Amino acid sequence: MKWILFTGTWRLTNAEVEKDVREAVREVVARGDGVLTGGATGVDFFAKDEALKQNPDATRIKIIIPAFLEDYIHDVHTNWCTPPITKEYVDRLAELLRKIKEIRPESIIEMPNKIITQHHYDLRNIEEVKVADGVFAFQVNKSSGTQQTIDEANLVGVPILLHKEYAILE
Repeated sequence: MKWILFTGTWRLTNAEVEKDVREAVREVVARGDGVLTGGATGVDFFAKDEALKQNPDATRIKIIIPAFLEDYIHDVHTNWCTPPITKEYVDRLAELLRKIKEIRPESIIEMPNKIITQHHYDLRNIEEVKVADGVFAFQVNKSSGTQQTIDEANLVGVPILLHKEYAILE
């Protein structure tokens, strides 16, 4: 089984991005590969949610987060609830992460941090690339975080298998 990293914008998405991510997840799981992603909203959320629908025992799901799960959820609630991200969306994310951890604890890879800075998110991106066999990138408005992951993959020779770019008005 190969691990395909789904990376993309966490903040600003639309129905087209969601459709593309979910279709790509279905394709990856159907061919027997695994979905690797971060714990964020946006592209990461769509990938996790669809992967669990396609793989209810979570054996083909790997999520890397930059802290222990409950500390990560606290950080998301504290720092991410600004438009267009709502408290309800963050609550759905927390519920999904806890559900996946309950189903298969080893599907959530927690980095040993209690306090999270941008540096920890950058380290998480590097860790994702280390685990990945290929990358599917969904980049909105030339997102710098998505670009950082693409650049890191190129640097270490992990192939970019899909790179979709979107322009969304804020």
